[in-house]
Amino acid sequence: MTVHRTVSRTTEYLTLQEAAERYHVSVMTLRRRIRSGALPAVHNGARLIRIPDSALEELFTPVPNATWWTA
Repeated sequence: MTVHRTVSRTTEYLTLQEAAERYHVSVMTLRRRIRSGALPAVHNGARLIRIPDSALEELFTPVPNATWWTA
């Protein structure tokens, strides 16, 4: 009998301030992206907003440049 194990990655949720500092953007930029639907967010209570780290990674993808081609 073969047993398959699945590895689950726990999702890290960031506050707006933490996400803004990590990706060097303003909190208002994140709020605009949430409002437009480009960035999914989760309400945790009446006023607390959390953003999944995976959603931020998808939204802020690196731009290829000259050094990208050589790597």
